[in-house]
Amino acid sequence: MADQTSPLPNLPSEITPEWLGSKLGHKIKSLSNTRNIWGTGSKLFYTITYEDDDDDDDSNNTNYSSKPTHVCIKGVFAPKMLAAQPWTLSLAQRESDFFSLIAPSLQTSGVPIEFPRAYWSGKDANQGIAIMQDLTHANCTFAPEVASYPYHVVLDGVEQLASLHAKFWGQSQDDPPSNAWIWNNYDPAMKFMCLSWDEAVRAPGRPKLPEFLMDGRRCNEALDRYFAERNPRFRTLLHGDTHIGNVYFTSDNKIGFLDWSAFHFGSCFHDVVYHMTSMLSVEDRRAHEMEILDHYLDALHRLGGPRLDRENDPEVMIEYRRSFMTNVIWLIVPDGLQSKERTDVLCERAVAAYQDHGVIDLILGQPKPVEVSSVKSSV
Repeated sequence: MADQTSPLPNLPSEITPEWLGSKLGHKIKSLSNTRNIWGTGSKLFYTITYEDDDDDDDSNNTNYSSKPTHVCIKGVFAPKMLAAQPWTLSLAQRESDFFSLIAPSLQTSGVPIEFPRAYWSGKDANQGIAIMQDLTHANCTFAPEVASYPYHVVLDGVEQLASLHAKFWGQSQDDPPSNAWIWNNYDPAMKFMCLSWDEAVRAPGRPKLPEFLMDGRRCNEALDRYFAERNPRFRTLLHGDTHIGNVYFTSDNKIGFLDWSAFHFGSCFHDVVYHMTSMLSVEDRRAHEMEILDHYLDALHRLGGPRLDRENDPEVMIEYRRSFMTNVIWLIVPDGLQSKERTDVLCERAVAAYQDHGVIDLILGQPKPVEVSSVKSSV
């Protein structure tokens, strides 16, 4: 799993039995493209027949050396979309980096976080590809466009996130030096999308927001300060995009996390509150969020992270409440990136969290560091 010297396929027609066989390490007799899901990262699904007769179905097989009969190949395979949204290339390359450089270390060290298993991954200047297990053939299911789940489901999600966070606790892209390649692609993308705040929140068909979220200048200032002033005490490696559309459920009802294109170093509570807000109804989030937070904090310590005390350490709850700023995407999400049905529901959940935690006032009301605008974001 590494960068490539020969060009990777950029069109579905370029995925041939010869090419795929060279990556899987077995000669392929025939290849059938059964379905495709087009998006910022396209998913192409194939059924494979091998030259020999002792094929092994990978329905529940996570062994990299196995011969999968069903695979999902993820990359950028839609030239028109790539031309219109060239930033999607970096997402595909980023996800291939996850499967090449991070996923193996999570598996060998026994970090109990569920994600699709990859058989091969790589990138070049024009592509990033991950050849993964086809989760539908592993009896996995996916969240519908609009859904809410019981809080005990979210307990499983935040415990898995705690295992990831504990492994990388206190690290940054600068320390240790081996992390230098994990540059923060998340903050610049969010800042860019929020530049058109005033137009986005007033666009026809958008959910109606309370007045305090209609001021683009003030909300962008809060976003900038959130990124610049995150407390380094809580820094770790994040999944970065833990909303309901990026989860799946295994055959034994465990949560798994999809789409690892936004991983970066940041505040641990980013993953927690973003996951919680999208998975729970407003009522259930209000009723159970402290129980979920306590479960996360207990799991973080049990799995090798620090012991954090939300009742006696004011910095814990301040950072937790500030982190609800990460739900900003649902207030301004561009058309086409998410369905209107999902956007409307998750916007409602995000707005309620902003109101409950006074997020904008909390961020802007904190003492402003000296020359905050020039402070380099280290998380």
